[in-house]
Amino acid sequence: MASEDGLALHRAFEAAQERLYREFPEAQVERRPGCVLFVCPTLPMPQCNGPWVVDDGAASGALADAIAEVEAAGAVAWVQTRSGQDKTRQAARGLGFTHEESAPGMLLRRGELVEPAPVELEIGPIRDDEVDGATAVLAEAFGAPKELFDYFCSRIRMVEEACWYVGRAEGTIVSTAIGHTHDGATGIFNVATPPPHRGRGYGAALTARAARDGFAAGAELAYLQSSEIGHGVYQLLGFRDVEEYTLLARPVASA
Repeated sequence: MASEDGLALHRAFEAAQERLYREFPEAQVERRPGCVLFVCPTLPMPQCNGPWVVDDGAASGALADAIAEVEAAGAVAWVQTRSGQDKTRQAARGLGFTHEESAPGMLLRRGELVEPAPVELEIGPIRDDEVDGATAVLAEAFGAPKELFDYFCSRIRMVEEACWYVGRAEGTIVSTAIGHTHDGATGIFNVATPPPHRGRGYGAALTARAARDGFAAGAELAYLQSSEIGHGVYQLLGFRDVEEYTLLARPVASA
């Protein structure tokens, strides 16, 4: 059974995803037996197309239909499970979803933020003339097409509760992050620093700024899903592992 913090994180994460999808006219969010189904074929990203499991038993039986619907829409399907949802993971593997990625869910509450060491970085909300440069940073950091981030971030900027931060070193954007504060929780997403600028504390500084602003706006907790490369950084800021997400997909055929 998930901890109180784990449940709080997941509820906030799910609510943030639903809020974002309201800005995509082609997106679909539907509550199904045992899961929430997210479909948005124009966002070919992990977690953006597929079921997020709520009830393990109910979702495992309805999984095949949910996946078929996502794939019929022309999207690559992913299945998002949480700790203890072994039946759904087994069912997903039986459907050919044998590629797995772990993404720890991390949380800190008001008063738990550990301030990072100071860095030479100007941090602030993005300006209109910086959008193109910031999406280029995202594309380089994540190894994905810039056009995808151009589209995604144009919609993010329409979410009133979200703030897109950039870090500038000597006037050049070297790192970005998004903070989304809603219903007492601040989600921190797309923390991105390209390889040439990593190891200098930029991601930690942006994450701390987003969390700090969220608490100032009334949030009681800040949360995120961590990549392997960022996990140690977030721990040093005071984030704790409170949930374990496992994402499953079909393996990509090698060329």
